[in-house]
Amino acid sequence: MHHLVVVTGATGHVGGEIARRLLARKERVRAVGRDPGRLKPLADLGAETAVGSLEDAAFLGRALEGAGAAFAMIPPSLGAADVRAQQRRVVAALGSALAASGVTHVVSLSSIGADLPAGTGPIAGLHELEQRLNALKNSAAVHLRAGFFMENTLSSIAIIKSQGINGSALRGDLPLPMIATRDIGAAAEELLALPSFEGKASREIQGPREYTMAEASAILGRAVGKPDLKYVQFPYDATRQALVGMGLSTSMADLYVEMARAFNEERAKAREPRSERTTTPTTLEQFSTTFAAAYRAA
Repeated sequence: MHHLVVVTGATGHVGGEIARRLLARKERVRAVGRDPGRLKPLADLGAETAVGSLEDAAFLGRALEGAGAAFAMIPPSLGAADVRAQQRRVVAALGSALAASGVTHVVSLSSIGADLPAGTGPIAGLHELEQRLNALKNSAAVHLRAGFFMENTLSSIAIIKSQGINGSALRGDLPLPMIATRDIGAAAEELLALPSFEGKASREIQGPREYTMAEASAILGRAVGKPDLKYVQFPYDATRQALVGMGLSTSMADLYVEMARAFNEERAKAREPRSERTTTPTTLEQFSTTFAAAYRAA
């Protein structure tokens, strides 16, 4: 008998990937999200759905009923007036609901840099999530500390089209472990489908190798017919203003800049030596076909 796996953030890049992979294995999946319309494709694939907020412990308690394993994450809240407070509400609700549940195995989406308690922007919320899940008495937990999402580059399409450059607050020469969300999904799928892990542990997943932003821009540029695409590091203040102009809250913009600074100053970085265990298959060159399709459609 397959056990029931609850997947939070099921309409996002990572949660959706995990839910689809588990459903393809004929696992029982309960997909949790806020928007019933965006959950419908998973329901069509056979998932149960639970519609509600991850800040609502009573809702989460119901969503976790009968489950043996769960994928826990903090959904991004780009418009929250106080992002860290919102993260803490999610951590509190997830923690209390999981503690009261019968879930024996939890996999969380964390990030490289989550070993640090503060000074890392939104990643500090993932540190708190790890700590709360580590306090669970009756559940084993693995925290997948992922590298820089290759999918994050999709947000650069607008600036590449309008200005002919790529840029962000990150240093152009900083080697970053970049990972495709499909590979995060694959790592979580293995842990959730046949959960045999014990205790509490973090595990870095670092993508196929490190890429600098300058190198990544050249790879993506070639995929969209701009082989000379240049990368520009934007000043922190200009980045903050641009993000607010794009609709992010001041809180989120400040945290994004804090995170970029933590990586640029190499306080936030991979801690585990690269190994077969930390390395995932999808290269940025492979991902660039996805990027090119989105670029053409934009």
